[in-house]
Amino acid sequence: MGDWRDFPILPETFSPRVFEIYAQGQALGRAPDHFSVIGDCQSIPFVFLGPFGRGEQRPDATENYLWDALTYFKGSFDRWSVTSRGGFTAASILSPMQADPQLCKVGETPLACEYRLNNPAFVFITLETWLDPNTIDRYEMYVRRILDEVIARGSVPILLTKADVSEVGQGVHVINPTIVRLAYEYQVPVVNFWRSAQYLENRGIDPTREGFHLSAEGYRVKNILALRALYQLWQAVQGQEAVSAQPTPSPQAALPSEQQSPEIIQFNRPDCQGGCVFFGTALSRDGKVTLNGVFAYAYARHEVIPILGEGFDLQDVSQDGHRLLVNTENNLYEINLQENTWRLISETFDSLGRQGAYWDSQDREIVYLDRTAPIETDKGQAFTLYPSSRDGEIYLEGGICDSKDACRGQGVYRLNPDHSLTALPYLQPVFSPDGRLVTFLNPQAAQSLNYYHIRYLLLQEVERGLPSQRAFYFREERGFMIYPDVRAYAFSPDSKRLMVLYDVYSEYYEQSQFSQFYLLDLEHGRIADFGRLRSPAASLNPRMVWSPDGQQVLFFLTEPDAEGRYLIRLYRSDLTSGENLILEQPQILLSEDYIYLTNLYWR
Repeated sequence: MGDWRDFPILPETFSPRVFEIYAQGQALGRAPDHFSVIGDCQSIPFVFLGPFGRGEQRPDATENYLWDALTYFKGSFDRWSVTSRGGFTAASILSPMQADPQLCKVGETPLACEYRLNNPAFVFITLETWLDPNTIDRYEMYVRRILDEVIARGSVPILLTKADVSEVGQGVHVINPTIVRLAYEYQVPVVNFWRSAQYLENRGIDPTREGFHLSAEGYRVKNILALRALYQLWQAVQGQEAVSAQPTPSPQAALPSEQQSPEIIQFNRPDCQGGCVFFGTALSRDGKVTLNGVFAYAYARHEVIPILGEGFDLQDVSQDGHRLLVNTENNLYEINLQENTWRLISETFDSLGRQGAYWDSQDREIVYLDRTAPIETDKGQAFTLYPSSRDGEIYLEGGICDSKDACRGQGVYRLNPDHSLTALPYLQPVFSPDGRLVTFLNPQAAQSLNYYHIRYLLLQEVERGLPSQRAFYFREERGFMIYPDVRAYAFSPDSKRLMVLYDVYSEYYEQSQFSQFYLLDLEHGRIADFGRLRSPAASLNPRMVWSPDGQQVLFFLTEPDAEGRYLIRLYRSDLTSGENLILEQPQILLSEDYIYLTNLYWR
């Protein structure tokens, strides 16, 4: 292989492996005119390749042929890949916690999300951050995993070396040798930007900053080198006679099946003396969600009790805690814990949304979504319900669902007694237990300027509507690209208070920085600070529930552990003693896959 410093600035030839990868990708349906970018702050379209898309940088007159590539890949240059973010490392690309929550599915990694969104035939990999030279083996491990997945998906990776020396330990480069060695081993193109930068003033580094970011000239040279490499590679694979490649058989789409009801459902009867919190769970691997069972947390004994196993989810619990509405795919059941019996409610239950069934205010009638009789809105079918305690009125969200918990909501509606629909200006509505109030987010407040985050909550009386509306604004948090978001909220049993989780989110790091909790006194309009928790959990489907007496609130938060697994921790706040965010249970569930709670109730 030789010294990495002597590697050519641009690839001189392409290996047969490159053509094999490209042919495989075309057989799999990769978009030949799309490329994606994997990297950190030096890869975002503000500085990397985006200047071509915005017309801020143009090829020199001697390289007019490059305009062909600018035209062919036009949609990719100023597109912001979800795999390109400030603060990203090689590990970030493979972590569901780092995925953009606005664009990616629950549990989807940024890399899997990028493929679903962009389907690229080519991928630039320019990961320049790994500040501890002593752990470069971990950097290499993650880059190998990225390369393995990119190549398996049939995209040709293009690696780039880096110009700065932020990772140099004891005078020795560690990242650049790794990049070149991997390119050589995998037989894929590498752009040796480092070598080119040695001829620039200050070696292409901005002297006014900390020694990591490039100068304007450094970015200009990096961009033109990347464009030349893309053009050369594109011309090579287009000119090569297509290599015969057998497409990987696609799994047959799962068709709705006539599910047979099991002869018997086995379930555990929890001892709920002192009260139980009932909850459903789900696992996600790269956005593919599987139901993980129904559990009870016996509060007095601090014990987690499995009720139903894998494949089951929880929809609702009767007020006395004796009956559960559960489903396994399209079968909806009522489980009677007191009588140790069960009955089938429907074999055509629509289970794609977060909640598709609930009891009326008297726990007598069951309202549920039926896939054979869908509720059609002007924006798609109803996929989730919002229980309101207002019998005769059904509140729902319409839109399009690709799979479980992968739904694109297009509006909230009220289904009236005459079966007409009324569109409502609600986003994520929650109704008070007495049915008198509704709190929600303003969909008009989600704008590109604030990265679609909303930092205030609206409250109004259901009957009076807009004239009764009040807005609750929460503290504006300072920091670079910090955009707080009202993430979750829940009414107290007496409908007089609201607990709110305020996610202080960094768009730079694409991750929550900490969770801030507020208690709203609705009668007096007061907002009380109820503590904060430094954790990324606020962005990971947090769940909260009030105790039946309204004196305590439990918070179920998904967090990562040191081994890269996911666990659910339980925190408690006590309104009588004033104790906030006490760690009740450090681990109630643990999984290699991303795990989260679906619906939960304290009875």
